[in-house]
Amino acid sequence: MAHVPTPDPARGLPAWRDWPQRLMDVLPKINEPILVGHSAGGLVAASLAASLRAKAVICLDAMMPPEKGLTPPVEADFMSFVRTLPIDEGLLPIWTDWWDGDLLAGTPIDNASKALFLAELPRLPLSWFEDAFEMPDWSACARGYIQTSPVFEDEASRAEELGWPVARLKGTHLHPALAPAETAQALIDICRTLSAI
Repeated sequence: MAHVPTPDPARGLPAWRDWPQRLMDVLPKINEPILVGHSAGGLVAASLAASLRAKAVICLDAMMPPEKGLTPPVEADFMSFVRTLPIDEGLLPIWTDWWDGDLLAGTPIDNASKALFLAELPRLPLSWFEDAFEMPDWSACARGYIQTSPVFEDEASRAEELGWPVARLKGTHLHPALAPAETAQALIDICRTLSAI
């Protein structure tokens, strides 16, 4: 059974430091869950691992979580780029507008779905990215990595160096939404590999 926790929208978008607890508030009780985190969600998944007594954490085209310490949503080099973005009414643009061109061009998504996707992207204040939470000890978990875009090649290579099972798919960062069957099979395969370790 898979569960996608969604914080109560009536409470507003959580600050970065509040994301782990807001997800804990809506997660059902699951014995030894396998946590999957996409993008910066890999950091949040690792932060929940100890509290949930997770069996494993799988980073899906995600940032590699630190073993401990203060954990911001983006690395320092990328934060320098975020600080160059325009701010309108106290908010940054939606993330697809951070670069020139159409990031969704060439993806198998129709115009109506594209419009819906873009409408759901939040605009965040710069302070959201300047926040951090303390990473708890998650060393008891098995770990795996699935790379779906070239952007996360370095992260996938780091995971390999650490002995994590790694799967590489040829897609984009949005592969879980654009190719759900292939992504799901990669998750199943990584889970089977972790179970055999």
